[in-house]
Formats: sequence, C-alpha cells, structure tokens
Amino acid sequence: MVDRLVSSSAWWLRVLLVYVSSRALTTALFLITSLTQGDNYWTKANPGYFDFLNIWDVEWYGKIFSHGYPTVLPVAADGSVAQSEWAFLPGFPAAVKAFAFTGIEWKFLAPFLATAFGAGFALVAYRIFAAKLNHYQALWAVGLFLISPASPILQTGYGESLGLLLIALVLFYWISDRYWLVILAMSALAFTRPGLAAFALAFGVVWVYRFAQARMGGRGFGWIEALKLGSLAAIAAALNLAWPLVAAVVTGRHDAYVATELAWRSSYPFGGGGLTPVLPWFSSADYFIGGDLGRIVVVLAILAAIGLFFVPQVRQLGLDLNAFVAAYFAYLLIFFFPQSSILRILMPTFVLYGGLAQAFVKWPRGWRIFAIVILVLLQLGWLLTCWRYQAPDFTPP
Repeated sequence: MVDRLVSSSAWWLRVLLVYVSSRALTTALFLITSLTQGDNYWTKANPGYFDFLNIWDVEWYGKIFSHGYPTVLPVAADGSVAQSEWAFLPGFPAAVKAFAFTGIEWKFLAPFLATAFGAGFALVAYRIFAAKLNHYQALWAVGLFLISPASPILQTGYGESLGLLLIALVLFYWISDRYWLVILAMSALAFTRPGLAAFALAFGVVWVYRFAQARMGGRGFGWIEALKLGSLAAIAAALNLAWPLVAAVVTGRHDAYVATELAWRSSYPFGGGGLTPVLPWFSSADYFIGGDLGRIVVVLAILAAIGLFFVPQVRQLGLDLNAFVAAYFAYLLIFFFPQSSILRILMPTFVLYGGLAQAFVKWPRGWRIFAIVILVLLQLGWLLTCWRYQAPDFTPP
C-alpha cells in the first residue's frame, strides 16, 4: 500500500514521506543512544529526548536566542580570546526567536524548527537532483543523504538544517538561472553559516571555464552571462565578510570573529595550525594519527577528493554543482582543522549523493538493503561517538 502511495503521489509528498521516515528512524537512534548517556555537563544520565538534543553547541545557540552577543570579547587567563557566542552566526537563533511568541521554550522550539527546515532542505535538494537525474535516482539521492552518518544534526538545535536549506536554495536558483534569488539566498546564508567563500570561488571557476570554452570555439559566453557570474562571485566574496565585519564593529576588535573561532582550537597543537592554508590538516593528522602515516592519510584524502570529479556519475551532475563541491573542498583545505566534526562540516557536499544514487539504483536488491543497514549503523556509530558525551570528550559532533 505504501509503495502504491509513493509511486502515485506528487513529488513533494514522496520526498516528505522519505523525510519523515528518516526522522522517525533517527529519533529512535537518539533514544537508544540516550540510554547509554551518563551524567554530563548538560544533563543527568539517561536524559529524555529533548534534553538529549540540547547539548554541545546547541547551548551556544540557546545563549544567542536568550541574550544575543557580548559587546566585549571574553579573554582567557593567557590573554587570548576565549570561546563565546561570536563563533556562531545568528540566522538560526533569530529564526527561532521569530516564533518565541508561541511561548514554547527553546529546548522544544529549536529542534521543532530545525526539523522543519530540514524538510525544506529535502524538498529543494530533490529539485536539484531531479534537474540532473531521473526522479527515481533523485529520490534515492535524498533518502541516502537523510540516513547518512551526521544526518541526526538536522533535528537538533544547530544551524545546520537552515544552513543546508539556504545552500540548496543558492544551488537550485543558480542552476535555474534565477540570479536575483541566488543573491537573496546568499544574503540569508551570510548570517547563518560560514562558507560563502566557496560560492565565490565556484562562480569564479565557472566564469573562467566558460570564458576559456568560448575562446576555444566551444559554447558561447555572452557578456550578460559573464556579468552575472562575475557579479555573483563579487557579491558572495563581500557577503562572506559580513558577519566578521559585524563582530568587529560591535566588539571593537577587527579580528573578533576569527579569534573567537580559533579559541576552539586552543587545546590542539600549534593552535590547530591557525589559519595557515593546508597546515591545519597536517597538524590534525599529526595529533590524531601521528608521523608519516598521518601525512600519507592527508595526501590520500586530497587525491581521493580530486578523483571524485573523474567519476562519471559525479560528472553527470554538471559543471555548476561540481564547481561548488570542488570549491567547498578547497575552502575546507584552506580554513578547516579536521577533527570529529568533519562529517557534519562535509554535509554541504550533499550533491555528491546524486552520484552515489546513480550507482545505487543499479545494485541488486540485497546489496541495496545491505548498504542501507550500513548507513544506519554508521549513523548510530556517529551518535555514540560524537553526540554522546563522556568527559573528557574530544569527539564533538
């Protein structure tokens, strides 16, 4: 009966059925994991569902919801900038604040809205996949992403679900040639999630490619398209600086945002490598793996990321989506200090699940079931390793 309903329903109903099913599964996994949670900084042992959702960085978003940002940066004993709300952008807590009139407290309202934004993301992601793949592949691409290891974050009080919704909107409007809506979505993203530098680079890469293609006698590159892409690149680059500028103006310190972000790396060697391009990856490998093996792992990871773009199923996704994923990889290589949160940080590359889905639908039924079971087990592993807290815990989600 369910199969008949799914096959005959509108596309949005099919996507929402997949989304609700995935959230029900993840809720069960949260409840299972909570049974193993001991007393911790945020809760007593075996916390209830909503208490368990309100740990880790949800606390920081809740502080922003309650009282905003400090005008003076807190300082650690050694004089360095300490952790504070400034490392977290205001988009998600502001969205929750807009519904504060309901009288529902943060610990319930935040996950409710995060889950709703996740549903919006699933719908837009499907439209992106459907523009490149057939409807069956597109639905599987969404479904596989929704049971991926870090997908539980979509129903917690993190800014991830709203951020992914806005990233998906930017991509969808871009491939649909609706440039004013791209700008509108990027403007909201600038105050919701870091990473607009990746969009600036992606727009620039496509501009260069189109220009080179035209010069070699290939596809035409009119001045209107060139102006649009160039403008989008410039606007994305400018918007990428919007939140750091706000932090600088309010606190009176020009590096307020960056210094606060780096406060989270203070427990790692060399401050996590600072903002020196690429070095943080090797610092992380040395810390978590050590020696030559760590450096080899980093090099292999970079080569694997490059190799993805030679996979026919990934190339099928088109230049624009590939350019964004490549640009986002480059962005992480330059700015990110890899640790346990990397699976969450990689979620904006969700379009790669379109490549996976093309292969997945051709597998024998038994192999597909096996793959789904593995993804569910990886999701449970992520919850047990990254979400469950056991002090001292160096595996944040």
